[in-house]
Amino acid sequence: MMKRLVPWLFVGPAVLSVIIFLYGPMIASLVLSVLDWNLLSPEIGFAGADHYEAVLARRDFRQAAWNTVLYCVILIPAQIILPLIFALMIHGLRGSRMAVIYRSALFLPTIVAYSVAGVAWSWLLNPVNGLFNEVLSAFGWPRSRWHTDPDLAILAVSMVTFWKSFGLNMLLWLAALATVPQSLIEAARLDGAGRLRMFFDLTLPLISPTAFFIAVTTLFSVLDDIVGVVDVLTGGGPAGSSTNLLYYLWQQGLGYFQFGQASAVAMMMIAAVLLVTWAQFALVERKVHYE
Repeated sequence: MMKRLVPWLFVGPAVLSVIIFLYGPMIASLVLSVLDWNLLSPEIGFAGADHYEAVLARRDFRQAAWNTVLYCVILIPAQIILPLIFALMIHGLRGSRMAVIYRSALFLPTIVAYSVAGVAWSWLLNPVNGLFNEVLSAFGWPRSRWHTDPDLAILAVSMVTFWKSFGLNMLLWLAALATVPQSLIEAARLDGAGRLRMFFDLTLPLISPTAFFIAVTTLFSVLDDIVGVVDVLTGGGPAGSSTNLLYYLWQQGLGYFQFGQASAVAMMMIAAVLLVTWAQFALVERKVHYE
């Protein structure tokens, strides 16, 4: 009997943590999304789909949803492709001291707190006397409002988010590139294969499991990383132009105490993320080459 319990003693804390901190909040959000309850009043009513209908009818929700799509269109390709390019360049310097310096310097922003990153970039992007505008003025170009301009706020937040978080994917790409056998690279080079052909026909298939992992996890990280930057840099403004769905959820739940509508937004986000993840597994995983 004790032998059967020993494995559960090892996996039990992890399983319990997942149940309490992952599935528990999901079930609670599902319940709150169909109830008319502010968590304080003893009166609890059944709202059904009212919260979902109210959220979908709101203009600020639709704007936040559209902004989220724009963030994903901008950041997901950038967070996958650009770290790969950096990783390929650093991998080409492997064994040298410069590779260590470049790797450390590019990964450093990842460990910077969002509050520090937000304050630093708010100074750099200050529309009055920020460093970026001073550089523009030095070249005779017009100054920009950057994150205070409704038309540029999403691009400014995306730029800061990318700077803050691309280092992790870069390290994952580097780790994957280190597993590619050099004997195969040398053989392809002796056969006259160019760099592009070697990458697409040899390197990329060999690191496809890491590529698939990065593609799936980047969706979650992008949605989460934006919130910290938006909160510190723009506060969702100007006029909601930089708000995404996760920040909108936080505003409705903890800012305005609309727990029913916030839970409805959470459930719609969970459904959308699960749908996209399912599509990734259905369409992309078959092209992954596992050794």
